Amino acid sequence: MKVIFLVLVLVLISCENTDIAPPISREKFKSVYSEIMILESYYQLNFRNTNIYKDSLLKSVNHVLEKNKVSFEDFEKTFNYYSRHQEEFQGINTELIELYSK
Repeated sequence: MKVIFLVLVLVLISCENTDIAPPISREKFKSVYSEIMILESYYQLNFRNTNIYKDSLLKSVNHVLEKNKVSFEDFEKTFNYYSRHQEEFQGINTELIELYSK
């Protein structure tokens, strides 16, 4: 009986509510995500080797987050939220593609 109770408690503790709203609004996330994707593209096109630009890219990303008053943790949580909600994430990516295609 104790084993069943322990397993039940562990299962309940490990469950995460994936429907909790992300800490960053959709529009702010889209803006920050867009800036980060542009940075990453720039570094990939100009340096190609991730070992060369890894530290510089990290500093640049941190600058974007600070400028937008977003913590890395909140950005990561929001990114993970949209990773679990693929239709919404696809919508954000489509909007960004359309924005930069003009």
